[in-house]
Amino acid sequence: MIARNTIVKKDYVNHFKQNTPIKGEYFTDFIKLFLKKRSRRKSTNYAACYDAIMKHLDRFSTINHCNIFTNSITEEFLDDFIVYLEDCGLRHNTIMGYVIKIQSLVRKASQYNYAVDNTFDEIEMREEPTFAVFLSMNEISRIYYYKFGKQDKRMAKERIRDLFVVGCLTALRYSDYSTLSADNLQNGFIVKRTKKTNIDVKVPVHDFVKEIFEKYNGAIPNGLCIQYFNKYLKVIMAEIGLNDRVTFSYTKGGQLKTVTREKWELISSHTARRSAATNMYLTGRMKTLEIMKLTGHRTEQNFFRYIRLTSDDTARSISGDMYFRK
Repeated sequence: MIARNTIVKKDYVNHFKQNTPIKGEYFTDFIKLFLKKRSRRKSTNYAACYDAIMKHLDRFSTINHCNIFTNSITEEFLDDFIVYLEDCGLRHNTIMGYVIKIQSLVRKASQYNYAVDNTFDEIEMREEPTFAVFLSMNEISRIYYYKFGKQDKRMAKERIRDLFVVGCLTALRYSDYSTLSADNLQNGFIVKRTKKTNIDVKVPVHDFVKEIFEKYNGAIPNGLCIQYFNKYLKVIMAEIGLNDRVTFSYTKGGQLKTVTREKWELISSHTARRSAATNMYLTGRMKTLEIMKLTGHRTEQNFFRYIRLTSDDTARSISGDMYFRK
């Protein structure tokens, strides 16, 4: 028994590095321990993906009558787990994200000297190109100037439309452009500490954004939950007539699917940020690194995967170059 006045010093010497690894731990228990240590430094959504992984691991364990330890994550296990996730109807990139996180967790367990099987790193998946629409500056102007009809619906629709336009012209995430106030408007700039990355950004104010601030006396629409916003944003985009037909492909449940949708069906709160980044790039006047300062992308590779350029957009962007002149 330790006396009350005895001070127990914490020892941070790495005692994990022993000749004989600690036996395998239940993998979900290890994930919970990992989350407990990390979650306080992360956003509230940080654990959501890991919670989903643990639910799938538990269900896989039940279906296959097996216990899953840190050293159960083998190449064979991951092959079977990927098939299980495909049978659950998940998209390819979601499955890839789960596998990468599981491999990272096993790597961490190895560092803690829990028993692991080194074949876990043999599985490699390639990211499938994703599809997402963006709105051109002409479309954003069309949205901004659209006149709504019935008075009883007009104000609610206008508030959602105006908030969306602010997002389309600032490149902020919904969590940031939906929480702007008059205090964020400073000397012709939007100044905001971003919620996700906790960095300060400074965005020049577009004339439309300035007019929206004036329209609401600085108290631009906010407080709308993202589910409500996205639901009625589609209704508004359909009313405005953004009904171009868009065809795209993706892999779901291990099968390649090709679908055609009207553009309004594909618009969400995040379309605003993608549209802003893409339109800034298409001006040809802004340097990529300058735009990345606003969007928070750390590599050009990730930035170019993020913005949305069709072959027509690229052709129009470069058509004025001297290369194509005599």
